[in-house]
Amino acid sequence: MAAVQGDHAAARALYEESLAIAREVGYKLDIASCLQGQASIVAAQGEHAWAAQLWGAAESLREVMGAPIPPVYRADYERAVAAARAQLGEKAFAAAWVEGRTMTPEQALAAWGSVAISPSASAVSHLPAPATSSPPALLGLTRRELEVLRLIAMGLPDAQIAERLVLSLYTVHAHLRTIYSKLDVTSRSAATRYAFEHQLVGRESP
Repeated sequence: MAAVQGDHAAARALYEESLAIAREVGYKLDIASCLQGQASIVAAQGEHAWAAQLWGAAESLREVMGAPIPPVYRADYERAVAAARAQLGEKAFAAAWVEGRTMTPEQALAAWGSVAISPSASAVSHLPAPATSSPPALLGLTRRELEVLRLIAMGLPDAQIAERLVLSLYTVHAHLRTIYSKLDVTSRSAATRYAFEHQLVGRESP
């Protein structure tokens, strides 16, 4: 409904929340559907290359499962893809799509606006290089995880983090578990210490 009403920011946040839940429970069909929905939203916001990568990743996942797009959604899907292709150009769109097909859902989600995926990832090689490299200690943290980590370091409780980022408490807790795993820490205080040691508080989002 948020997407239909043109509230792209809300729709994007809700897709992120749905994706986090689907990834947590391992429901691959919902992951593919959410990747496609998120692609349509970011395409509407002008991020056509990332949209192509998300669509490519979703297509690859559906092929593995043998679960094509339901006919009821096909027309809207094809319209969104065609519009993004026209905006980006056939060659660039095809290249991004093919890249997306080689990505895991996590890589596709992190391919734009993330801190990094991995030092050797080629998925974002076509994007302009940032003015300064991301600190090695931040490799693997997505933009959303970095936002959550900063709010933890600022002392916000989980409920306020959920409200600030328009997420459910369940999703915030899922992000926390992922952050702890990536940073190899086991507590909120340790994550906060990490954030301050690496000067994350006060840094602008990438």
